[in-house]
Amino acid sequence: MSKSIVETILVVKNRAMGDAIMGLSSIQYLKDNFPHAKIIYMVPEWIYPLFKNVKNQADLIIPLKLKTVSNAFSLAETINKYKPQLVLELFQSGRTAKFFQIHRLVGGYQYLFHNHHLKKGESAILDQGEYKANTQRDLDGIWSHLFRDKKEEVPNHLDFIPTISPIKEIKKSKSIIFGVVATRETKMWPLNFYIDLAKMIKKDYPDISIDIPLGPGDNSIKKALSKENHLFNFIETSLENLPHEIFHNQLYVGNDTGIKHIAIALGIKSFTLFGPEPPLEWHPYDKQIHPYFYRENLECRTRNAHYCGLTTCESMICLNQISPEQVFQGIKSELSRINNE
Repeated sequence: MSKSIVETILVVKNRAMGDAIMGLSSIQYLKDNFPHAKIIYMVPEWIYPLFKNVKNQADLIIPLKLKTVSNAFSLAETINKYKPQLVLELFQSGRTAKFFQIHRLVGGYQYLFHNHHLKKGESAILDQGEYKANTQRDLDGIWSHLFRDKKEEVPNHLDFIPTISPIKEIKKSKSIIFGVVATRETKMWPLNFYIDLAKMIKKDYPDISIDIPLGPGDNSIKKALSKENHLFNFIETSLENLPHEIFHNQLYVGNDTGIKHIAIALGIKSFTLFGPEPPLEWHPYDKQIHPYFYRENLECRTRNAHYCGLTTCESMICLNQISPEQVFQGIKSELSRINNE
């Protein structure tokens, strides 16, 4: 497809919050290659508010809702309004696949997609089926569809780090984030470890405050941590305001979760605690800038796949054996930097 005739590109990512942030890598890649095109990014309706008050790589972000027939008609009207010549779906899902395969006949656009779940040989995508960074998969999909025949160099995901920034000026403070929540229990470093780590920080760096973002479903976590509420500031806000609430922090320490990806996109230094899932896929960042704690070569982790998909686990050796003392020593130089500013 000639770059000169493409006026509008719609990029779709119907996934979780962290995926929506990571999808901005592909937006930047497209902006670099189609500088005169309008790039529209479509994300799930519940995630859409996250982007309301931040600047990002997309020209426009719109919500995706596709649960009913009525939703499908509304979605068709929205797409017709913007008249894209190209629709790119990152990590195709069954529901969106059916919709776009039908609507493209009416909308008159080219529909291209990348399905991460396909195996090698089932797709023309570069290195399909190989285990790689999530953002690299997306970039490989776009490159394979649009630039393979043009002999252009395959993009490196480390050259396209997702970024967002608040629309208003916010000053940094002597504060850090604990990312204690996660999508499943097995991805959570024990809460008592966070308490022990907080006590170590407060002992040596009493002027550094610790913020903990919590959502509507995190009441049990708040209850457990409230016993030591003198150690923490709980952030309970809307997704729309969340980036502004955490931007003033200077360090993220916590689980591999959506908040981690938001923090990194905001330019916040991070230390991630990885358990059942290896970093390569879900930590598409320079590990020198954004280090992580991870127990290598655990047999139980790769028993059924390249990661552990359990939602609960009795031993939790992947995270239980990363001690608060180990984490404290790992982040100590950053704490000193923050404390001395």
